[in-house]
Amino acid sequence: MKNNLSFESSLAKFGIGLFETIKVKEGKVNLSLHMDRIFNSIKELNINTNYKREFLESEILNYIEEHNIFNKALRLTIFDEGYNISTRNIPYNDKSYEKGFKLNISPIKRGNSILYKHKTTNYFENIYTKNYADSNGFNDGIFTDMNNDILECSMSNIFFIKENVLYTPSNDLPALNGTTKRRILEACDEFNIKVRESLINIEEIKNFDFVFVTNALMGAMKVVQIEDIIYDKKNQLFEKILAYLNES
Repeated sequence: MKNNLSFESSLAKFGIGLFETIKVKEGKVNLSLHMDRIFNSIKELNINTNYKREFLESEILNYIEEHNIFNKALRLTIFDEGYNISTRNIPYNDKSYEKGFKLNISPIKRGNSILYKHKTTNYFENIYTKNYADSNGFNDGIFTDMNNDILECSMSNIFFIKENVLYTPSNDLPALNGTTKRRILEACDEFNIKVRESLINIEEIKNFDFVFVTNALMGAMKVVQIEDIIYDKKNQLFEKILAYLNES
């Protein structure tokens, strides 16, 4: 495992690499979806690495045990010179879930790049959008494409609810298919919850009753406001999904 890199690294020079952020809960971790995604990206993007999945999974589990990691965010980074495992605190707490998130619209409009469907280390657009949201009193920002269709947030996927139907941007769009999003869609299939994966234009957001965002660290977080539009703070369908995430 590398704790430094040279300026000749493609990560340092060009931001070329992949990473996964994985939640360690009470010393336990579910690696399956994360490892599926990163190794699919290694193949599709032709990332220069010879590490096997079994080796990296073993390294992660050993790191958790050796460093006594209990409730943390663990990051695996893979790049041309090697790999790195690190941890940080999870930034969400009971107060976060009680208050919910407020979102604004990112000033960055995205084109149709295949890179957006992979969790690459070239993350400047995401960081810029998150900082833009923070500086304007919001928790995160929503990326849209050139047609003003919603893609995702800088750190999460987004869902909308209207009359017990769950809406989320189509997986065909240039956005990251998050591991928690995949779990939610599987749960909806199990519970016979109607889901529409489609184009959602930014002009349509006023038509929904409830909004929430998801990622591997937060699970699911209600959204109480997008720009100047206020949403319901409670929803039975959301509570059902939240219970599934907390139990699984």
